[in-house]
Amino acid sequence: MPYGPEGVTKFENLITDINDDPTVQWVVHAGDIKTGGTPCTDEFLEDRLALFQRFTKPFIITPGDNEWTDCHRETAGQFDPLERLTVFRSLFYPEPGLSLGKSKLKTETQASDDGYSLYPEHLRWERGRVHFASLHVVGSNNGMAPFEGRTEAHDEEVESRMQASIQWMQDTFKRATQNGSVGVFLMIHANPQFGENNASFAPFLKALEREVIAYGLPVLFAHGDSHYFRIDKPLVHSITRQRIENFTRVETFGAGDIHWLRIRVDPNDVNVFSIRQEIVTLNRENHQ
Repeated sequence: MPYGPEGVTKFENLITDINDDPTVQWVVHAGDIKTGGTPCTDEFLEDRLALFQRFTKPFIITPGDNEWTDCHRETAGQFDPLERLTVFRSLFYPEPGLSLGKSKLKTETQASDDGYSLYPEHLRWERGRVHFASLHVVGSNNGMAPFEGRTEAHDEEVESRMQASIQWMQDTFKRATQNGSVGVFLMIHANPQFGENNASFAPFLKALEREVIAYGLPVLFAHGDSHYFRIDKPLVHSITRQRIENFTRVETFGAGDIHWLRIRVDPNDVNVFSIRQEIVTLNRENHQ
C-alpha cells in the first residue's frame, strides 16, 4: 500500500492516526508501495518516499516485488529490474543503518559486514529483550519469474540475495540467543507459500525452520504480498509434520484494505507478542 488515488487518501489518514498515537515507537512496511503495473519511474518512487517521510515515527521498509522485480512489465515502463533495485536502495536507504521518518531509529545493517555492502535493506535492532530484523525476500517467485530479457545476472542476484538473507536471519537468531532475548520478529515482503514446495522459497524456509526450532522461543514472522490479513501458524516440521508452535505468521493489510496492525511486545508475557488491527476510514471523524 498505497495503491491508487483513493489508497493514497486513506494512507494519509493512516499516517495521521499513527503520528497522533504517542505509544507507537516505529513503523514497519512489508513492501509493495504501488501496483505491479504502475510505472517504476524515479519520480513515482520519490513521491512515495516523500509520503513515507511524513511519518513522525521511525519508518522501516523492506522492498516489495512491485518496486523492482516487476518493473520489466510494459505497463510498468519496461525497466531492467536490477537497475530499479539500485535506484530503490539509493532512495530508501540513503544512510545505511538509519531509518526513514522524521525521527530516526539507529539499527545494525548487513551493509556494514564484509562482503554484504549491497544489502542496506537488511536491518536489525533490539528493544524490550526482542530482536527485530528485516529480510529481502520478494514475491514474483522471489524474483525468479521469467520475463523477456532475463539474463544470468538476474539469476545471480537471486542467489546472492538469498545467501545474504539467510545469513542475516541466522545472525539474528544467534544474536538473540547470545543476548538472552525472549522473542524474534522477522519481516519479509513475500508470502513464501508455506507447505506448497515452491522451489523459489525452499532454501529460505528450510533455514527458517531450522532456526525457529533451535531458538525455541516465540518468533513473529510478518509479510505482505498477497494482501490478506491473517494470523496463523503455517510452519510445520519437515520430517515429523508437526506444527512448530513457537512460530506465528502475521500477514499485513494491503491493496484496497488500507489499515495497520499494532504489535505490542511484553517480555513478561509467555507469548511475547500481541496483535491488534487498527481500521482506517476515509472520514476520520467517523473513526473510533
